[in-house]
Amino acid sequence: MVHPPQRQADRLLDALDPLPYPLRMRQLAGRARQLAAEGTLRPVLEELDGRGPYERGIAAVAAAVGRDADWVAARLADPDDFVRGQALRVAGRLGVPDAAYEAALDDAPAAVRHQLVRAMVRDGRTALAERMVDAVRDTWGDAEAVRLLPICGHETVARLLPALFHAVHSWKALGARHPALVLDAAEGELAALPEALRDGWWQRNAHAVASALDAEPLRVLGLLGRYAPTALPLALRGRLGALAAADPAGVVRLLLGPGGYAIRRSGALRRSVLCRLARNAPQQVVVELGRAMGQYTRDVARLAMALPPAERGPFWGSSPGKPKTRTEMILKP
Repeated sequence: MVHPPQRQADRLLDALDPLPYPLRMRQLAGRARQLAAEGTLRPVLEELDGRGPYERGIAAVAAAVGRDADWVAARLADPDDFVRGQALRVAGRLGVPDAAYEAALDDAPAAVRHQLVRAMVRDGRTALAERMVDAVRDTWGDAEAVRLLPICGHETVARLLPALFHAVHSWKALGARHPALVLDAAEGELAALPEALRDGWWQRNAHAVASALDAEPLRVLGLLGRYAPTALPLALRGRLGALAAADPAGVVRLLLGPGGYAIRRSGALRRSVLCRLARNAPQQVVVELGRAMGQYTRDVARLAMALPPAERGPFWGSSPGKPKTRTEMILKP
């Protein structure tokens, strides 16, 4: 016998009411699957949806477990935070179509729109992002459009990023997906600036360059060499080791270049970086680095410590730094 939706909803709520949360969720999941198998889940969802916030939350969980994609699709922009969150969490898994997101975005408030876009990015809805990014930019501005760029295709990002570069505030996803395009845009901006304004650019946008470093370390090193800031930005200060792993000789050249003094005095030359440079860069450039660092005997000592013993003599012989501490005396042949 099939009971009316109102009675089924009441019986479900009565069964859940005395249970602690873990058992309540287990019972709800089992009952939702049973109702879905019987073909009566939707009427019960609609009955619960017409009640209060608690009952609507129960309906949202039941719809997710019972895989009612249409019910979920209709609530992607629901005014209730819990209901909307449940819908967005499972929409990708349930195959909710792109059209449902377009409809939800149409008149959603800003906070809900941000959640919708995050869900689109998380679920990798590239076709939808490609289709909507220009309209989103026209309607809600650059800051909204850049949220879609991480899942847009190469051509779209290449077309839009130079104009939207200023509006990007979180580079991690974009740099991981499109590192070459991020560096193309960064280089275009740096090349267009007079030298006097480049330091300010680096302080504002170093995170953009850092986001592409893992994929394109040589290009990052090239940017630092051609458009060297007078002080290495904090976002790149801890990544000198990654650059040294990719091109130790190139890092030494950077340290010997116009911005090298500031980098050497910034604290970025940790022991691990110095060891990597000493062991992997050509001896001649290491000697040149030692000469440039000569007055800072602690760093010179660390650099020498990483050298094979046979190479320490030429190194010390060329460096004006005189060993003064006991450790340095041991290091010097």
